Amino acid sequence: MKKSILCLLAAAVICSACGGLRVGPKGEGEYVYAESLVPYDENNLKQMKKDGELAAQRAAVEQVAGVFISSATTVDQAQLVEDKITSKTAGFIRRSHVQKAYRKGDQWYTRLKAMVLVKDIGDIIKQSESDAFAKKTTILVTSREMNGEDISLRQDCKQAIYRALKNQPFALVNGDNLSQNNIEEPTSVIDKARTEGARFVIVADVETNPLIALAGTTSPFKTYRARANIRTYSTNNYALVAEGAQQLSGLDPLPDIAAQKSISAACEAAAKQLAEPVNAAINSAKTFNLTVKDVNTIERLKQIQTIFKDLREIEDFNLVRYANSSAQFEISANIATPEELAAKIIRKYNVNFTVVTITPSAIVLSFN
Repeated sequence: MKKSILCLLAAAVICSACGGLRVGPKGEGEYVYAESLVPYDENNLKQMKKDGELAAQRAAVEQVAGVFISSATTVDQAQLVEDKITSKTAGFIRRSHVQKAYRKGDQWYTRLKAMVLVKDIGDIIKQSESDAFAKKTTILVTSREMNGEDISLRQDCKQAIYRALKNQPFALVNGDNLSQNNIEEPTSVIDKARTEGARFVIVADVETNPLIALAGTTSPFKTYRARANIRTYSTNNYALVAEGAQQLSGLDPLPDIAAQKSISAACEAAAKQLAEPVNAAINSAKTFNLTVKDVNTIERLKQIQTIFKDLREIEDFNLVRYANSSAQFEISANIATPEELAAKIIRKYNVNFTVVTITPSAIVLSFN
């Protein structure tokens, strides 16, 4: 599927999970502690040590890049970030030095402290998000497709949905083939879509069956009729935001092709009914500017982002800027006022936050 860039960086983040971010000299960047493991090579120790240091530097840069990523980021944007940032690690490190390096089994362990140019990385990612291709809402597409009593794995319905919605501002991602239980109770499907970074999930249920020819008539063609019901759910609050249904037929000398045509036609027609209500749901969220002071470390910054992910009212959020221990976020949420958003955060996580100021245009919190 079209994965979030968070998936692209996962391996490096695991390696650097123990890393830390500290504020460096004003205007330069942030101190990042990162780790790496490379294969131990006793025949080329010099190159092995160099490889370990370079891998740790890359992990440091990826730690910083990871905190700027929106859940709406597409794989196209992930490639851009790879090309402009993570493949050019040296250009984003002001300086670094190895703190520890030693053999660890059949691998070489390196821990270093690097000053990473946080603002430069953030600017590149924010610019990529302003490009047209990045302004897409991720929607996971799942389906149960039946030909009579047989399960069809051809994914004709999914392909029809892609065709119907290809001109919409959606990043459609291929999801699972569903069971009847998933159709009747889609909660687990919605939860999985949320963990994969999707804002909505499409649940399509389609079944096609042959039409019986009238007595006394003959034809070389086979006719199948499909019934498609397609629902779209919000992954934040499980709400049903759109639904489309259609019945259409397919005609062909070959039964399998006739069945395929009927499924495609019914699903495409039903999917076209989703565009308007889904776009309305996207645009219903309000945008809030929220600043969190006294963040201090990348672990604490990630903790804040986890808090935002756990609040069902928050549809999406972007880290706009992080400098001098202050993080500025742009938050899209189904909440009426900044006071209500701050209240929900404080009510659930009062041990973490103190309110500094709240105005109609901005919220400022201090992270305890």
